[in-house]
Amino acid sequence: MGMPVLPNTFIIGVQKAGTTTLDDWLAQHPQIYCYESLKDIHLFARFKTREEVIERLKKEPAPYKNQPIILQSAVNYIFYPQLLKAIAQFEPKAKLILILRNPVDRAISSYGYFTKMLRETRPMEEALIYEPRSATEFSKDNSDFTYIEHGFYAKQIKCCLEYFPKERFLILDYDDLAKNPSLLLHNIFSFLGIDVSFQPDLTPKNVTGTVRNQFLQESIINKRGRARKWVVDNLVDPLFPVAKRKLLKKKLFEMNTGKTNVKQASAQQADKETIEKVKKKLATYFYDDAKELDRMLETKFYEKWFGSM
Repeated sequence: MGMPVLPNTFIIGVQKAGTTTLDDWLAQHPQIYCYESLKDIHLFARFKTREEVIERLKKEPAPYKNQPIILQSAVNYIFYPQLLKAIAQFEPKAKLILILRNPVDRAISSYGYFTKMLRETRPMEEALIYEPRSATEFSKDNSDFTYIEHGFYAKQIKCCLEYFPKERFLILDYDDLAKNPSLLLHNIFSFLGIDVSFQPDLTPKNVTGTVRNQFLQESIINKRGRARKWVVDNLVDPLFPVAKRKLLKKKLFEMNTGKTNVKQASAQQADKETIEKVKKKLATYFYDDAKELDRMLETKFYEKWFGSM
């Protein structure tokens, strides 16, 4: 790619709420150009200047075909005020898409995912029950191990609205991803001003699931492992440009992930009694924020997520 087109639309979160699946569905639309190799690359944290961002965008392998929507997605944009501010400075007229999930289920799924990725080694209760803290400095630990803080949606949306007006901000319900994807996509396409009749392949992506082969999983992740180093040095680096390496790694993870659902995956990481105990405790952290969310958006998320508790 020569001079790259700059993103004008961003999926900004939330973590473990189907953003990879949504990114894949939108990328199939003929009027959307997607920076696929930059999924979950937080451009405005990794690259400090506009020029550095542009240099990275130039490495995208897919050819641009004059699509009006240029999409880039990263789940933690919503979580860091400084990244929201950076997006606003980079593209003041950007459109933002945010998908919300029951924060308790989101935290459990996130724990399962980071356990699968060998990032999380603590027992479920130790990892998920703690005193929430303010985590505004961008870091891998602040992005991954803030299970509770990621669920304070009202707080994050308030911050986002400091930089973007409501009309350029679309908030979606995670449950519609599985139960009513056609309506969800219709709403997105309408929001973006593109053909609403397009129907993509609706195969889910990046499910938490379970690991098929533990040795392969460790080989992919362990950067110091000899096997991984040999493969990278002798096969990956010489054959794959930098923008395609992330896509290769993503494909390997998909192939090595079983189709076990989140509840079954969680059951392999803790007993049923512990899971229920953790879920009940987690819910108490989110009551006030969910009520504030409903006041802000005129929604009924509190009743939906916690009405039976």
